[in-house]
Amino acid sequence: MREAPAEVETLPLVGRNPGPEDLVPALVSDGLDDTADRVRVTFPTSAITVLDRRGVLWRDLVPAGALLTSLTVPRGRR
Repeated sequence: MREAPAEVETLPLVGRNPGPEDLVPALVSDGLDDTADRVRVTFPTSAITVLDRRGVLWRDLVPAGALLTSLTVPRGRR
């Protein structure tokens, strides 16, 4: 994230826990509905999250600087 060029709007991150389960709650200050509270309690395996960086460059994003706009857990879907 720190090395993302300024023109990058969408930055996919792929990781294996404990990376995402530590990173996402640290970056999120709030969420739509109860999404932020849910990832603080448990970050599900195979979860896909979408963060809104609120106009800040990726490299300048600080802890609690993002809005969690979506949380999807696709496992088990066919």
